[in-house]
Amino acid sequence: MEWLIAVALFGLLAYLVVDTFLPRDKPAALVARKRLCDYYAQGSVFEDLAEALGRGIRLVELHVYADEQDEPVVARKPLQAGYDYAEDNYAFEQACITIANKAFPSSDPLVLSIVPHTTKVTTLNRVAFHLRHTIHKHFVPEKDIHTKPIEELANKVVIVSGGNLAGTDLDELVNLNWDGGNLRRLTYSQAVFPRDQPELVAFNRNAITLVAPDPAFAKLTVSPDTTRLYGCQWNLFPNASAPAGFVEKPRGLQ
Repeated sequence: MEWLIAVALFGLLAYLVVDTFLPRDKPAALVARKRLCDYYAQGSVFEDLAEALGRGIRLVELHVYADEQDEPVVARKPLQAGYDYAEDNYAFEQACITIANKAFPSSDPLVLSIVPHTTKVTTLNRVAFHLRHTIHKHFVPEKDIHTKPIEELANKVVIVSGGNLAGTDLDELVNLNWDGGNLRRLTYSQAVFPRDQPELVAFNRNAITLVAPDPAFAKLTVSPDTTRLYGCQWNLFPNASAPAGFVEKPRGLQ
């Protein structure tokens, strides 16, 4: 009987040693997720914002114009380059309210791309005003967050923009500027027919490319999935590799 007890105690001790010191796979919830630039996201532009967010879209782009009172408004459809007004529009403030009500809470960030079609400081300051009064608790108070772990951006809004923002309140809120060095905004044609394909692929390993439809988009025969093969992360059109939310890129493109 004593030897049976000794064997049992030895087995228990061996189990405790193995359980304590041998490496084990971490539960999925404890595995650190990768950088923001290591994920694809399908985006939405010129469509109902509430509907897009309801489908789980985590990348939305708003084209902002100034109305007669210099208040920011969002265009409902694309306009020719050079237009500084949009007749078919809705208030930018309403867009912010929709985002506050529909985009959070979430385990993923929301990428908000703002394309200014005005250089009026008053209008751009009002854009910042409405953002601060609706979704301020989701702000990320840092610049150039392309390599930040995506898990640290859960329930946050990543604001991206470009153009002449210097000296405006909006410039203070932008996390990634496509006139800087860590984010590019390309048209679909520019992305699928790059001047230097290897350079674009290399860029996307540690930075981010936002791809937007252009007038030639519907006429081209090249698949939109070509952009993902070049590592372009954020695509403002249907993308089979990332139907909604954030989807990790293949290791070879990280």
